[in-house]
Amino acid sequence: MKPKSQVKVEILHHKNHKFMFLDDYLWMWDTPQEIELQEDLAKQGFGDVLVAGYGLGILPKFLLDNPKVKSVTTVEMYKEVLNKMKEFGKLYGKTIVGDFYELPESKKFDCIIGDIWPDIDAKFLGDYVKFKTKSKSLLKKNGTILAWGKDFFEYLLKTKKARS
Repeated sequence: MKPKSQVKVEILHHKNHKFMFLDDYLWMWDTPQEIELQEDLAKQGFGDVLVAGYGLGILPKFLLDNPKVKSVTTVEMYKEVLNKMKEFGKLYGKTIVGDFYELPESKKFDCIIGDIWPDIDAKFLGDYVKFKTKSKSLLKKNGTILAWGKDFFEYLLKTKKARS
Protein backbone atom coordinates (compact mmCIF):
# COMPACT_ATOMS: atom_id res chain seq x y z
CA MET A 1 0.00 0.00 0.00
CA LYS A 2 1.75 3.14 -1.14
CA PRO A 3 1.04 6.53 0.46
CA LYS A 4 -0.28 9.32 -1.72
CA SER A 5 1.90 12.19 -2.88
CA GLN A 6 2.88 14.90 -0.47
CA VAL A 7 0.38 17.40 0.80
CA LYS A 8 0.95 20.71 2.55
CA VAL A 9 -0.60 20.51 6.04
CA GLU A 10 -1.19 23.70 7.94
CA ILE A 11 -2.82 24.14 11.34
CA LEU A 12 -4.19 27.57 12.16
CA HIS A 13 -5.18 28.51 15.69
CA HIS A 14 -8.11 30.75 16.54
CA LYS A 15 -9.64 31.17 20.02
CA ASN A 16 -8.15 27.88 21.33
CA HIS A 17 -9.32 25.91 18.31
CA LYS A 18 -7.35 24.25 15.54
CA PHE A 19 -8.24 24.40 11.85
CA MET A 20 -6.45 21.94 9.57
CA PHE A 21 -5.84 22.88 5.96
CA LEU A 22 -4.67 20.36 3.36
CA ASP A 23 -3.21 22.19 0.37
CA ASP A 24 -5.11 25.34 1.43
CA TYR A 25 -8.45 23.46 1.69
CA LEU A 26 -10.10 23.60 5.12
CA TRP A 27 -10.45 19.91 5.99
CA MET A 28 -10.90 19.56 9.78
CA TRP A 29 -11.50 21.67 12.86
CA ASP A 30 -12.01 21.16 16.58
CA THR A 31 -14.89 23.49 17.40
CA PRO A 32 -17.25 22.40 20.21
CA GLN A 33 -19.83 21.18 17.67
CA GLU A 34 -17.24 19.03 15.87
CA ILE A 35 -15.97 17.58 19.14
CA GLU A 36 -19.53 16.68 20.15
CA LEU A 37 -20.18 14.94 16.81
CA GLN A 38 -16.91 12.99 17.05
CA GLU A 39 -17.66 11.97 20.63
CA ASP A 40 -21.14 10.75 19.61
CA LEU A 41 -19.58 8.63 16.86
CA ALA A 42 -16.99 7.22 19.25
CA LYS A 43 -19.68 6.18 21.73
CA GLN A 44 -21.14 3.90 19.02
CA GLY A 45 -17.82 2.14 18.40
CA PHE A 46 -17.02 -1.34 19.70
CA GLY A 47 -14.46 -4.11 19.42
CA ASP A 48 -11.64 -3.63 16.93
CA VAL A 49 -12.26 -0.29 15.22
CA LEU A 50 -10.85 0.94 11.91
CA VAL A 51 -10.97 4.68 11.26
CA ALA A 52 -10.54 6.05 7.74
CA GLY A 53 -8.68 9.36 8.12
CA TYR A 54 -6.82 10.68 11.18
CA GLY A 55 -7.51 14.40 10.91
CA LEU A 56 -6.88 16.10 14.25
CA GLY A 57 -7.09 12.78 16.13
CA ILE A 58 -10.31 13.68 17.94
CA LEU A 59 -12.16 10.49 17.02
CA PRO A 60 -9.33 8.02 17.83
CA LYS A 61 -8.85 9.71 21.21
CA PHE A 62 -12.55 9.38 22.10
CA LEU A 63 -12.65 5.79 20.81
CA LEU A 64 -9.81 4.82 23.15
CA ASP A 65 -11.85 6.22 26.06
CA ASN A 66 -14.80 3.96 25.13
CA PRO A 67 -14.72 0.77 27.27
CA LYS A 68 -16.49 -1.18 24.47
CA VAL A 69 -13.52 -0.56 22.13
CA LYS A 70 -10.66 -3.08 22.21
CA SER A 71 -8.37 -1.47 19.63
CA VAL A 72 -8.23 1.52 17.29
CA THR A 73 -6.41 1.48 13.96
CA THR A 74 -6.47 4.55 11.75
CA VAL A 75 -5.45 4.59 8.12
CA GLU A 76 -4.30 8.05 7.01
CA MET A 77 -3.44 8.79 3.41
CA TYR A 78 -0.90 11.49 4.17
CA LYS A 79 2.11 10.95 6.44
CA GLU A 80 2.33 14.76 6.64
CA VAL A 81 -0.96 14.82 8.61
CA LEU A 82 0.44 12.39 11.17
CA ASN A 83 3.76 14.24 11.36
CA LYS A 84 1.94 17.53 11.94
CA MET A 85 -0.25 16.02 14.65
CA LYS A 86 2.85 14.64 16.44
CA GLU A 87 3.83 18.28 16.99
CA PHE A 88 0.80 18.56 19.31
CA GLY A 89 1.48 15.37 21.27
CA LYS A 90 1.14 11.64 20.87
CA LEU A 91 -0.93 9.94 18.18
CA TYR A 92 -3.90 7.90 19.41
CA GLY A 93 -4.13 4.21 18.54
CA LYS A 94 -2.26 2.39 15.81
CA THR A 95 -1.75 4.38 12.59
CA ILE A 96 -1.14 3.17 9.06
CA VAL A 97 0.00 5.50 6.28
CA GLY A 98 -1.81 4.51 3.13
CA ASP A 99 -4.98 4.58 1.11
CA PHE A 100 -8.08 3.15 2.82
CA TYR A 101 -9.24 1.74 -0.52
CA GLU A 102 -6.02 -0.24 -0.91
CA LEU A 103 -6.15 -1.92 2.52
CA PRO A 104 -5.79 -5.70 2.30
CA GLU A 105 -9.01 -7.49 3.15
CA SER A 106 -7.33 -10.15 5.29
CA LYS A 107 -7.79 -8.24 8.58
CA LYS A 108 -11.39 -7.70 9.65
CA PHE A 109 -12.85 -5.14 12.04
CA ASP A 110 -15.96 -4.95 14.24
CA CYS A 111 -16.56 -1.30 13.47
CA ILE A 112 -15.39 0.93 10.63
CA ILE A 113 -15.77 4.70 10.81
CA GLY A 114 -15.33 7.02 7.85
CA ASP A 115 -14.99 10.74 7.45
CA ILE A 116 -13.06 11.01 4.19
CA TRP A 117 -15.27 13.12 1.92
CA PRO A 118 -15.23 16.92 1.93
CA ASP A 119 -18.80 17.57 2.98
CA ILE A 120 -22.24 16.14 3.67
CA ASP A 121 -23.75 16.97 0.31
CA ALA A 122 -25.56 14.93 -2.33
CA LYS A 123 -22.65 15.39 -4.73
CA PHE A 124 -20.51 13.24 -2.41
CA LEU A 125 -22.95 10.30 -2.38
CA GLY A 126 -20.64 8.39 -4.73
CA ASP A 127 -17.75 8.82 -2.28
CA TYR A 128 -19.91 7.46 0.53
CA VAL A 129 -21.01 4.45 -1.55
CA LYS A 130 -17.38 3.70 -2.44
CA PHE A 131 -16.45 3.91 1.26
CA LYS A 132 -19.38 1.69 2.27
CA THR A 133 -18.51 -0.93 -0.37
CA LYS A 134 -14.86 -1.14 0.71
CA SER A 135 -15.87 -1.16 4.39
CA LYS A 136 -18.11 -4.19 3.86
CA SER A 137 -15.06 -6.13 2.64
CA LEU A 138 -13.18 -5.27 5.87
CA LEU A 139 -16.02 -5.92 8.30
CA LYS A 140 -16.41 -8.89 10.63
CA LYS A 141 -19.74 -10.68 10.73
CA ASN A 142 -22.22 -8.56 12.74
CA GLY A 143 -19.92 -5.56 12.38
CA THR A 144 -21.11 -2.04 11.73
CA ILE A 145 -20.20 0.88 9.51
CA LEU A 146 -20.41 4.39 10.92
CA ALA A 147 -19.73 7.56 8.99
CA TRP A 148 -19.96 11.30 9.00
CA GLY A 149 -23.27 12.06 7.29
CA LYS A 150 -24.26 8.39 7.08
CA ASP A 151 -27.95 9.00 7.85
CA PHE A 152 -28.18 11.63 5.10
CA PHE A 153 -26.39 9.48 2.53
CA GLU A 154 -28.48 6.41 3.42
CA TYR A 155 -31.63 8.54 3.05
CA LEU A 156 -30.46 9.57 -0.42
CA LEU A 157 -29.82 5.93 -1.34
CA LYS A 158 -33.31 4.85 -0.15
CA THR A 159 -34.95 7.77 -1.94
CA LYS A 160 -33.05 6.93 -5.12
CA LYS A 161 -34.18 3.27 -4.92
CA ALA A 162 -37.79 4.33 -4.30
CA ARG A 163 -37.72 6.45 -7.47
CA SER A 164 -36.24 3.62 -9.56
